[in-house]
Amino acid sequence: MITAGEVLKSKRESLGRTLNEVSSDTKIQKRFLSYMEENKFSYFDSEVFLTGFIKIYAKYLGLDTNKILALYRRSNPPTEKDNIKKIEERTRLKKGVGKKKLNLKVLDPKTLVTVILSIFLLLIISYIGFQIYKFQTPPKIIVSEPLDEAEVTEENVTVKGKVEHDVIVEINDKPTDVDQEGNFEKEIQLKEGNNIVTVKARKNRNNTLESVQTIRIKYIVKEETLKEDDEEIQNKLILEIINSSAWVRLDLDGENKLSQVLEPSKMEYTFFENMYIITGRVDSTNIYWNNEIVEWKPTQKTGVAELNCHIAEQELICD
Repeated sequence: MITAGEVLKSKRESLGRTLNEVSSDTKIQKRFLSYMEENKFSYFDSEVFLTGFIKIYAKYLGLDTNKILALYRRSNPPTEKDNIKKIEERTRLKKGVGKKKLNLKVLDPKTLVTVILSIFLLLIISYIGFQIYKFQTPPKIIVSEPLDEAEVTEENVTVKGKVEHDVIVEINDKPTDVDQEGNFEKEIQLKEGNNIVTVKARKNRNNTLESVQTIRIKYIVKEETLKEDDEEIQNKLILEIINSSAWVRLDLDGENKLSQVLEPSKMEYTFFENMYIITGRVDSTNIYWNNEIVEWKPTQKTGVAELNCHIAEQELICD
């Protein structure tokens, strides 16, 4: 029968994660992760801690937490010894309650008033002290998404988290809205490679005490995006009119783009197969392909000139 530990270990290895990486991301000690994968559940002092760790680990690996807990309980049912211990504990508590006697002294009115006033004064002092402590303590920040050291393939990511009520939050020094429950989220744009996202929180605009949390994110550009960008750069045509106006006709990939008199200017186009251009003033017309100038024929230095070109193996060949 497959066990919860086997499922956790198999999923972690399929993701290519080490125990050290998982421990860093989930904040669960490496030894506890090993205990769970090896089904050494008796090494945990508390059932509550154990099930909590299983839930965190399963969710981190993208597994169904309910199914993993079911596997754990199926392979580790309560032993007879555990059941007997629970029954004895309940019996002991019942007997203790039954034997306990109510032994209260009747206080005189003066003493009772003094006790009540003392308790009331203590509560006021405690409340004031708590407010002072709260004011002088930087707010806590919990960033839920994305995880630190995350690698993403999307240019935009959404930073989500939670702070205390009435706290001002800034992400990369830009104000971020916080709802009444202290939740915040903001979409940010990443640059290719390593990015550092800084989340700051302070209790009011005049409070110098602030909390800062940094998250490191690596943006990996997809190969398809790089390929599209390369194609666009490799097929860029620049038409430049200098000194004086000139009549120009330009056809790209069989479609007419221009047929008019142009004043001195610079225009950019993209084509993928062929180009035809004719100008009435060749000495005022410059053509660049992929930032390299395209030379007119030696006999076409003044007056009317034309070029008929096509792309072959990423090179521009002109007749």
